[in-house]
Amino acid sequence: MMARKLRLLIVEDDPAHARLIVRGFRAEMEDFELTTQFSLKDARKSIDECLPDLVIVDLSLPDGLGAELIEPQGKGSRYPVMIITSQGDEQTAVDVLKRGAIDYVVKSDTGFSDLPRLSKRSIREWRLQREKVEAEEALRNSEQRYRALIDHSPTSIVVACEGKIVLANGMALKCLGAQTTSELVGKVIADFKIPDAHEMEKLTESAVSERAPMQMNEYVLQRIDGRPLDVELMSTSVDYYGQEATQYVFQDITLRKEAETEMRIRDRAIASASDGIFIVQLVEGEMCVVDCNHAFLDIVGCPREAVRENGLSVIRCDSRYEARFRVIVAGIHSCRPARDTLRIHANEDEFRWVEISISPVHVSGSQFTHVVGVVHDITEKVHAEEEIRRRNAELAHFLRLTAMGELVAGLAHEVNQPLYAISNYAGTCENLLKAPDVVDKASVQQCVSRIGQQARRAAEIIRRLRNYVSRTAPRVEEVDMSDLMNDAIALLAPLLEEQAIEVSIAIDPSTPQVFVDKIQIEQVLINLISNATDAIDDTNSERIIEIHTSLVQNKDESLAQVSVRDYGIGVPPNFDVFEAFQSTKETGMGMGLSISRTIIESHGGKIWVEPAPSRGTIFFFTLPTSIQQVTGDVDESDRVCH
Repeated sequence: MMARKLRLLIVEDDPAHARLIVRGFRAEMEDFELTTQFSLKDARKSIDECLPDLVIVDLSLPDGLGAELIEPQGKGSRYPVMIITSQGDEQTAVDVLKRGAIDYVVKSDTGFSDLPRLSKRSIREWRLQREKVEAEEALRNSEQRYRALIDHSPTSIVVACEGKIVLANGMALKCLGAQTTSELVGKVIADFKIPDAHEMEKLTESAVSERAPMQMNEYVLQRIDGRPLDVELMSTSVDYYGQEATQYVFQDITLRKEAETEMRIRDRAIASASDGIFIVQLVEGEMCVVDCNHAFLDIVGCPREAVRENGLSVIRCDSRYEARFRVIVAGIHSCRPARDTLRIHANEDEFRWVEISISPVHVSGSQFTHVVGVVHDITEKVHAEEEIRRRNAELAHFLRLTAMGELVAGLAHEVNQPLYAISNYAGTCENLLKAPDVVDKASVQQCVSRIGQQARRAAEIIRRLRNYVSRTAPRVEEVDMSDLMNDAIALLAPLLEEQAIEVSIAIDPSTPQVFVDKIQIEQVLINLISNATDAIDDTNSERIIEIHTSLVQNKDESLAQVSVRDYGIGVPPNFDVFEAFQSTKETGMGMGLSISRTIIESHGGKIWVEPAPSRGTIFFFTLPTSIQQVTGDVDESDRVCH
């Protein structure tokens, strides 16, 4: 059923002002029914015909003052009156309000636009005043009306005479678990553990000084079925049909007590949590740490007094992580969730790795905003990961040495060639210098130049070999894709020549330089090319390995993608080639591709395998094109790549 519209009578002798008043109600016409009159006479006639909910009248009218429409206050008053005027002053406002006007408004653009809200408020206030007057009159003149108010009270009310219950309202029945009034009326209050006047006086005189008969105090009553009932109770002496009686007013606080218990449990859980927890209160843009647990104090290495004085400044970050911490603080100010990993000072000589996450807490009706932060100490986890990375590096080094063991014969042949040439050119020089005639300087100079060329060739072969098998800390650097390819293939040249396998390299011009640890990525390439070589058996006529690079986009990031394709026997179905200790080769260790995946993923890339369209296999992997993709921060270009 739709609510009845509020009837408003507007009395205004100026048509322009009348139109402005009506226009102010245009946006809310569905709530109001407007009638406009231009004189006191017409207004009184309209009121007699249809009683309005509110009269809005101009103070000065052609046939009198608008205040004449105000009726005497009291039960006989039929409608409220709001006075509006163009030339109002404070004294006029006081006079009309004393006379009984519900409100006083000065004509203005703001006043006209605010009339719908003021009208609703005035009607509401007037109705409340009416209800109050009627209630007070009922309480004064009618015991029946008093009983009705008790019965409809939202709080529980019990009246007792000489220790026995003589009156109980509906809320009291509900709280004490009674179905009918007879289950309570006539029973002694002791049955429900309601304290009598003597008991309450004793409590007042006892050490529990905060409890007094005229105050709301907490008690535990007993329901009809014997279950306890937590209440706030107040007692008052009243007259009940000429008898001295005690009125008990109480309300069920079971839910509140449960909430308080939950809060205590939550506080203890926070205090005993292994993660550091802090709570920040924001007041007019200022941060204040209002609480933190012992774990937080242990992690940051400071007493509670320091947190109260310095706030989150007690979290002292490693200088390389200060920018990240400022992002966390900015998230607190803007009440946005945030999470990051930081390296902080625990004390002068100790550092800790922590993961900090913040979450805003929205409480409706609260004038403050709170943010909860959790500080998780991951120092042991980081150290464990460092140890795993160190062991993986050792294993990768071992695998490089193993690969060199397989290539050593071919590399020895590669080194012997320039050494043999050096020996020949040196012998020729010696013979030229022993000649009895004039020494042929041009020939000697040519031999010496070729000796230098062959020496540099041998040195380059040894340099590549030494770099590949060296045990150095992994470090990210900017590397050209062609350099990666050429160095890796140069190390495998003897094996490829022996197997009569050609390597085709196609580098897309759009492929930028990559940020990688060169030795580690060379190890991945050597492993993939070696596996491709093993996959091409002697009966295969397509003895070629195709390497292709291109620039790809992944989640708004540019990555360099490398593919290595062979025309070999392919990978068995449902076989995870990247699983450690699994190999398709009889003598394989099953670690090469597993280590390769670890290396690629540590660079922020991905490696996977797909069957080739016709025959063979294609291995793909992606590499970062910016230092941020590897380290996560532009200021950490010297960070060790894990």
